Amino acid sequence: MQVDPVQNAELTAIQQIIGRNILLPLFENSCQAILVLNAKDLRIVAANGHARSAIGKSMRELQRVTVMDAIPDLPAPVVARVLNRFACIRRKLIRIRVTGLGPKIYDVDIMRMPDKERSIVILAQDVTQTLTALKCADDAERQMKTAINALSDGFVLYDADDRLVICNETYRIFYPETAPMMQQGTRFEDILRFGLQNGEYAETIGREDEWLAKRLLHHRFIPDGFEQKLSNGRWLRIVERPTPDGGRVGMRVDITQMKEQQHALRRLAVTDELTGLRNRRNLLEDIAHAADGLACDEGVVVLHMDLDRFKAVNDVYGHEAGDHVLKHCAALLESAVGPGEFAARVGGDEFIVVRRMSVNRSIIGAFADQIISRIMEPIGYAGQFMHVGASVGIAILELDAGMTARGTVLTAADLALYEAKKLGGVAQFFESDMRDHVLTANALARELQVGLERNEFEAHFQPQINASRQCCIGFEALLRWTHPRRGLLSAGEFLDVAQRAGLTDALDTLMMDAACHALRWLDDHGASDLSVSINMSTAQLSDPRLLQRLEAALQRVGAARQRLRIELLESTLLDERTSHFLDNVKAMVEAGFVVELDDFGTGHAAIAALRKFRVSQIKIDRTFVRHIDTDEELQKLTGAIIGMANSLDICVLAEGVETQAEQDWLLKKGCSLSQGWLYGKAMPLDRIAGFLDRYKASGRIRDSVSPSSIRGIS
Repeated sequence: MQVDPVQNAELTAIQQIIGRNILLPLFENSCQAILVLNAKDLRIVAANGHARSAIGKSMRELQRVTVMDAIPDLPAPVVARVLNRFACIRRKLIRIRVTGLGPKIYDVDIMRMPDKERSIVILAQDVTQTLTALKCADDAERQMKTAINALSDGFVLYDADDRLVICNETYRIFYPETAPMMQQGTRFEDILRFGLQNGEYAETIGREDEWLAKRLLHHRFIPDGFEQKLSNGRWLRIVERPTPDGGRVGMRVDITQMKEQQHALRRLAVTDELTGLRNRRNLLEDIAHAADGLACDEGVVVLHMDLDRFKAVNDVYGHEAGDHVLKHCAALLESAVGPGEFAARVGGDEFIVVRRMSVNRSIIGAFADQIISRIMEPIGYAGQFMHVGASVGIAILELDAGMTARGTVLTAADLALYEAKKLGGVAQFFESDMRDHVLTANALARELQVGLERNEFEAHFQPQINASRQCCIGFEALLRWTHPRRGLLSAGEFLDVAQRAGLTDALDTLMMDAACHALRWLDDHGASDLSVSINMSTAQLSDPRLLQRLEAALQRVGAARQRLRIELLESTLLDERTSHFLDNVKAMVEAGFVVELDDFGTGHAAIAALRKFRVSQIKIDRTFVRHIDTDEELQKLTGAIIGMANSLDICVLAEGVETQAEQDWLLKKGCSLSQGWLYGKAMPLDRIAGFLDRYKASGRIRDSVSPSSIRGIS
């Protein structure tokens, strides 16, 4: 009979184990508790050292009892039933978990032996510590997952092979198109590719491979955080760091709201609040961007538009009606531009339209004329119809024009608008002779800057006279520039350029300080009753700190505020372009400053405005004074102004008085205060003393002096 080699080897091995007496030491020293039972009566035949120690009995004591007697903590009927049933079934091994032995927990294997007695062997392993450790690990993992899922930010962990270990629910929510691929063990690159295929990432179409390579580079080697935009509009801040074992841990912070707020703030910063159009901010840069990619026959056309008769709308219908007109015009202009083009409000009633279009002047002119025609159509408001017009200056930025977008094209459009406004209601193209004006203005602007640095500017003072008493009542401070080549220049020769160059603030400060210094000088020379008038620019009146600056300047020289008289242009009282404008005028009046209205008769100042701002004096413009002694029409107009002011108890001063005949006529009509070359040109401060030798000071401070007191009526 042939013996199976495998069976023969196993038999030999068993014989060797028996022959070498190995089984007994293995049995006795096993880390498991082992009991050998008689299958018939469940008495203990043998117990190893671990079992004896756990039960607390000797081998002799155990061999006298059943397993139920040896372990009384276990329910004997249950133990007997389990063991007896096992003895009757064919299975050679069953495994059960036994509890109830105090804090101990055992995993028990019950085996049937192939001996004649069909002995039962019980192997019990104390798994209490193992189960406790596993429970602690499970609890820790559960707590970790709870904590991770409680994060408002996305959390993800990859192992050293770049395979997903764990991510929280927020991370899955952030990437809805990629979430199905986020399974434990999935490679990061495969997750990215799945997201690309499903359109998860914004702005990747057509450059998927480039985007993927850059993203993997960031993931593996670049620790700096970066921002990522998804196709659903969500913005994420991504921060990833290496782990000690070579993996990567990452956070995803939702910054969508922050981005929306930033966008809203940027939009607010470049948006006109009233009309919703763009404002002046970043206008030059956007014009430059509009020039990108122009066709050979295209240019960037800049139309600078100013509304005609808009102030009359404010005067007659009120500022709410004026706002309605501005909104109407803004909507009209916005509807006239296309993609890549824009309209902007750059001043009270000034707009800019920027278009990419043919450089053919006929086409551009037709577009401008169409805008003007639509602006001129009646505008309904509160049951009434208002009428305004528009003047338009046009400048073209061409590829080969030689003009840079930054500054020059806007200046060109502004100069063209200036020419258009002379004619009224027309569109005017920027011409080459205007270009010379631009270059001259730019050169003058540079000279102005240098002149400020070299202290070439100073105040001159033109006297103001009470002609009936032949005494001096004060001076008007006028800006002069001692130009190194052109000599002494009046403000009218450079002020427009200074405004465009943004230098008026420095000049305004210079004049304010000079006027206060003059008051100090007059005090030191015994003329403390004389006042000094200064002109306030729109920029100054827009400064919310104006009153504090005025008071600080006066405090430095110790002069009374009534002696620094504030001159405003007539149009100023009707200009509400800025939030601080009228507030500043009211604040100055309430603080005790005397407000005068300059160049009266050239604008549209209403009687209500004179009362509203408690104007103490109006200055009749020189155009209403020159040749007043011979011009009958002028006499009617000027006489009406003087009569109106006297009836309102508002003082009147005539500007530009050059002849004695003009002065005599004014005196006869009740206007005794004069200023002009008849009495003296504007002079430096050091020449005032000589003038006061001829015209003595009035002897009293001009406060809110009324016409009746000037005429000697009490």
